[in-house]
Amino acid sequence: MNRIAHKGEQKWSRASLRISGDTLRPDQVSALLGLEATQSGVKGELFSNRHSAVRRTSFWILQSPLSESLPVEEHLQWLLNLIEPKVEFIGSLAEKWRVDFFCGFSSGNGQGGTIFDPILLRRLAHLGIPLVLDLYPPGAPLEIDEALPLANHDDSSPAS
Repeated sequence: MNRIAHKGEQKWSRASLRISGDTLRPDQVSALLGLEATQSGVKGELFSNRHSAVRRTSFWILQSPLSESLPVEEHLQWLLNLIEPKVEFIGSLAEKWRVDFFCGFSSGNGQGGTIFDPILLRRLAHLGIPLVLDLYPPGAPLEIDEALPLANHDDSSPAS
């Protein structure tokens, strides 16, 4: 991970669009959105980095490729620029599976924050996708697929 020192401390931020659910097929999500996942996995397959741990749900993740030294709002803007033209598709996916924007932030001294301006908030609200802001203690790595919710989303009911 790129870690950039700011005034003697380490800070990083990242953001991703996550889609998860038991019946989700990552290849279908990629085809529907016309975007390739940064990470994906299928329920029941083994984690590549752990012995005998099995994925509890399927997932499709598109992570911002921007530098971790940039503020989280820039990562969200990058994702929104790709996703907004596909709002109808995102809405249909959110009816079947869990969809959210997942943001991670950490600073070397445990202090820090971000500002979401009204334009960014309006863009996020228009999509109707939850925003998850996860704060990490100093030095903590962000493992996005491990940050997926442990409880499986009920594929038979609309996302809440």
